[in-house]
Amino acid sequence: MPFLLLSAVNLPTILIALLILAAFFAVIVRGVRKRRQGGGCGCGCSGCCGACACKPNKPEN
Repeated sequence: MPFLLLSAVNLPTILIALLILAAFFAVIVRGVRKRRQGGGCGCGCSGCCGACACKPNKPEN
């Protein structure tokens, strides 16, 4: 079985799969970092159906 994983036929497939996984992971990490910094979906809050959940209302004094 280890021979099949490291054979010359499977090596390009494994490398492409690793590149796709790395790209997917980078997109997820970027989205999480953007969300933590207060970023949202990228559209204006006035037209967003989830605007009330995106940024909570500030309490009035």
